[in-house]
Amino acid sequence: MPRIKSWKSGSAGEPSFAADFDIIRHAVLQNTDIRTNRNKYYAIELHHGKAKADYPYRVFTHYGRTDDLERNPNAGVREGRYFATLGEAEATYQQIYRQKTSARKGYREVNLASSRIGSQQARGASSGHVDDATLQKMNADRASKPKPKRRVSTLSKPVQHLVSYLYDEATHTLTSTVNAKITANGIETPLGVLTLGQVESGQSILDEALKVYHSRQRNKTSRLADLSGDFYTAIPHRIGRSRSAMQAAVLNSEAAFEQKQQTLQLMRDMLKVSGDGEQSVLFDPEIDRRYEALGAELKHLSSRSDEHGKIVTLMQRSLRKMRKLNIQNIYTLRRPGERSVFDKRVGNERLLMHGSRIHNWVGILSRGLLLPRVVVQLGVKRTDGGWLGHGLYFGDAACTSYYYTSPGRKGTRFIALARVALGKMKPYRKITYGLTAPPKGFDSCHGVRGSQFADDEYVIYRGEQQQLEYLVEIR
Repeated sequence: MPRIKSWKSGSAGEPSFAADFDIIRHAVLQNTDIRTNRNKYYAIELHHGKAKADYPYRVFTHYGRTDDLERNPNAGVREGRYFATLGEAEATYQQIYRQKTSARKGYREVNLASSRIGSQQARGASSGHVDDATLQKMNADRASKPKPKRRVSTLSKPVQHLVSYLYDEATHTLTSTVNAKITANGIETPLGVLTLGQVESGQSILDEALKVYHSRQRNKTSRLADLSGDFYTAIPHRIGRSRSAMQAAVLNSEAAFEQKQQTLQLMRDMLKVSGDGEQSVLFDPEIDRRYEALGAELKHLSSRSDEHGKIVTLMQRSLRKMRKLNIQNIYTLRRPGERSVFDKRVGNERLLMHGSRIHNWVGILSRGLLLPRVVVQLGVKRTDGGWLGHGLYFGDAACTSYYYTSPGRKGTRFIALARVALGKMKPYRKITYGLTAPPKGFDSCHGVRGSQFADDEYVIYRGEQQQLEYLVEIR
């Protein structure tokens, strides 16, 4: 095919084109290449002008460096190629698409619920494959619903403060890691609003990189650099522009994989609570809507109540490595879905503790505790100290659970108390990696304090053996 002349938008001699046009097809491409320090986007569109003209068809492109868009949404180069027939325009569109997505160029198509680049007419439109969950939300958004009126909160002040705090910590963690911001539309990157399908695309790449990491491939270092670039292509991150910053972003340690797994889970959690039609609760500060999106029931316990006193006593008496725990607030916690599936037949129920980082609690409250996916794939020891394989870990000492928490910007942390059906426990005195279930005839595993386990650890491998009952804020 002969080389087709392109004109930069507004340049001398550029053919005229109808201001009113249809977009026949379009795609948003992204390429993050660790080894060559590339972090670029390329939008391509095929237009049909509605007015009669010599050149009624145009292939429009918009390209540049992705991190430039964060500082200037109008950054990048825009070009047009003009044609008399649809066949010519279609052939050029396909030629450019194939060239950019070839192994040599390395661009990948990105799935967006709403694009932020390309022509003005393309902005706000979806691009690529949009998964069913995102389509459902988009259709609900388009429905002519009246915007809900602001209402006076029915929540107690402590619960209002709790909900605001947890959402703020989750959004801060997400937007400081991923190159995104929270808008009324959801999680918005410089290229556009991410779909759940795009997050799962990132998950597939991370899964593949994990396999390579544990393989004995001769070219493992090079392959990990390529897959790291693919991951950042799918899920744009703030990784810096220098070559050294790009190299430091290569996924080449268990800690790096676990951190990215947590990032993807946080994105899923935030997309889940963002709503299904009305303005996103991640953007809308109305506290009752945020609370309702969690799907959990939270009530603040008065410090003068007997129930509050019992929890304080339980936690203070459990301390072995700390003199005292500074308990700020205690909330009763009920997730209706857990109550209906809790397996009481297992027996041997105990109220045990579970600590987690501050940014995880929006997810935990909205979907419950998850068996750690990354452990299944690694097949080795957990970087967070999980020494009895792929399970949910609980402790009977607050100081142990404290180790797994992180403080928010208010300086406080959170530990949950869960009712756990331990049934018949298999005692372990040696660390045993790779377990996915208790041994036959047992319902749970117990890492015995004073052996290779510094503290008692209780592990279950079925979510139905626990239900969350309290959330304790500590300093």
